[in-house]
Amino acid sequence: MQADTTGATNGPVKSMTGFGRGRHAVGQLEIVTEVRSVNHRFLDISVRIPRMYGRFEPEIRRIISQTADRGKFDVIVNRSGGKSGLMDVMIDHSLAEAYHKSLSQLKEEFGLSGEISLSDLLTLKEIVVPLEREEGIELEWPMVEQSVRKALAALDEMRKAEGAALWRDIETRLISIRDMAGRIAPIVDQVTAAAKEKLERRVQDLTGGMELDQDRMLQEVAIIADRSDVTEELTRLESHVDQFLAFGVHGSPLGRKLDFLLQEIHREVNTLGSKSASTDIASYVVSIKAELEKIREQTQNIE
Repeated sequence: MQADTTGATNGPVKSMTGFGRGRHAVGQLEIVTEVRSVNHRFLDISVRIPRMYGRFEPEIRRIISQTADRGKFDVIVNRSGGKSGLMDVMIDHSLAEAYHKSLSQLKEEFGLSGEISLSDLLTLKEIVVPLEREEGIELEWPMVEQSVRKALAALDEMRKAEGAALWRDIETRLISIRDMAGRIAPIVDQVTAAAKEKLERRVQDLTGGMELDQDRMLQEVAIIADRSDVTEELTRLESHVDQFLAFGVHGSPLGRKLDFLLQEIHREVNTLGSKSASTDIASYVVSIKAELEKIREQTQNIE
């Protein structure tokens, strides 16, 4: 039974390559997330976010892992807007007092004039210490999450569009392979018949036209036919092609399944080539291998 190859799928076949941008703004605060993805054997996620958002990285990774099976993802989150709700300022009075005392001693020791001003103290390190307000940062997570999810949604749409184009090309090549495999079977019968005639002529030439032992002749022909019989290989090849097409109906993730099935198809085609006793069959085998190589290149980018 042949698979339905009308082109429509129940689930989308996704490419691993794409770009998405998501923006979420509230008042003066704006969060912009950009996500880029490329093909990769496994799921690899790289996240770049403002230092204050460091606690959000595990959750961002979790969200991405829920939407992708494999691929390399680069995530960049940018924040712009005021920080008044995120920062407190602490004055280290003990340190300021120690600095003032030391400056006064220097002034007296070296006989310096002038007063020690506030601006003098502010130039010294760590008297004024900015502190992040934990509760303020946590309040921004919903905005960060919205920005990330919008970027992933845009990325997903691009991956679906490219995946559909990839699958259409793969589907066309698979149908071509199945068509070529169907043309090989009749040639095998012709090759066997031709081999029988050639064997009979050769024996006649060697024996000078003596009557042949038909049972022995049939045995020799059977051996030739068995050596060149590729019925099993052709049956398995057609079955693998139908399986390949059926996987596309279910949609991504299917890249690993396609990689495995492609290896099985290669194995059958190689066996076809090794058994081939016909230049016509060999020509078809070369053409099928060329199509398989193009399919392999395409499947490398399917999730």
